Amino acid sequence: MSFIKSSIVTHILIALVFLVSGITVNLLQLLFFIILWPLHKELFRKINYYFSYIIYSELVFISDWWAGVEYYFYVDKEDYKYFGKEHAIFIINHKYEIDWLTAWVIHDRIGGILGNCKAFAKNSLKYMPVIGWTWWFGEFLFLQRDLVKDKYTIETKLKTLFEYENPVTMLLYAEGTRFTKEKQEASIKFARTKGLPELKEHLLPRTKGFSIGLPHFRHNLPAVYNVQIAFRGEEKPTLRALLNGQRLEAHVYMERIPIEKIPENDKECDKWMYDMYEKKDKMMVSFFNTGDWFKESGVKPVEKFVPPYRYYSLLNIVFWSILILTPFFYFTFNVLISGNLLQILLLVVPLGLLYVVLSKLMSVSEISKTSSEYGTDKPKTK
Repeated sequence: MSFIKSSIVTHILIALVFLVSGITVNLLQLLFFIILWPLHKELFRKINYYFSYIIYSELVFISDWWAGVEYYFYVDKEDYKYFGKEHAIFIINHKYEIDWLTAWVIHDRIGGILGNCKAFAKNSLKYMPVIGWTWWFGEFLFLQRDLVKDKYTIETKLKTLFEYENPVTMLLYAEGTRFTKEKQEASIKFARTKGLPELKEHLLPRTKGFSIGLPHFRHNLPAVYNVQIAFRGEEKPTLRALLNGQRLEAHVYMERIPIEKIPENDKECDKWMYDMYEKKDKMMVSFFNTGDWFKESGVKPVEKFVPPYRYYSLLNIVFWSILILTPFFYFTFNVLISGNLLQILLLVVPLGLLYVVLSKLMSVSEISKTSSEYGTDKPKTK
């Protein structure tokens, strides 16, 4: 079974299903956007929720059903009852290539609101086929990494998102870029010059975007969630590992923070964010040292539980696989038995290009391929 999951042929078939279904959904999004957006924005948003879910759940399938990642959640029972029933911002550590996918699994398995999971993203990502286009139709916040240019986007678009009738979650990676040792050194250097916490397993958060935008939407935002993600084991948590069927173990801590507990003053709000990241760092150090969030962090322990699987992502991928692969296999069989070299080349070359596209899409999330000016100047925003 592991050979099948790691096979290039299998990966090409997965890419074929993802890209064909994704572009089909993108075309439907475009059609409904043209027809409905000028007339009834809220109706378009409700329909687009399901379009977004179709795309996102295909990736959740890779994590839940293909690789069989084991997820363990740590959350207070009182906090848990709110999740998926209110607008929220998730403040998440940015250490792994698949921390965003872990957040999607959270929303699918314990929130049931995967289609309304939004995020801040680099402006260039909106041009990425399937995912980027889906994000654009989903009103993601695409940022230029420049506080002056992004100020208007943060203030107005977040306010609009939190006026949705149905619950919306915004993912915020306040570190602004994925953790690496080089960026950590720059973060510590900057922290020392400003008298800020020196973090061991995080980068110093970029606070301005959050503190500037908060006054414009806090009246529609019941809570912010502190979300901490860690993976246990020797296997690196990457998309490639998941695609190869590598079984990973993820541990997710969640804490609900009512909006009333977040200071309204900008400087006090910045300090609140730094304090949160100091707490997150202590938890991460504790987890890496002991395998437990709480033993060395001083944070109050909460109960661990395993959320149940939801079958929608499995049913979704089965539907699209039958729809796309049945005619594909029929066509491939006829081409191969024909013995026509030109027809075989016309089949093989596009499939090879498809594999290249898959590799390019996966490389977007690779830590080694991410670029950042972190530490070259004062962090701008995230």
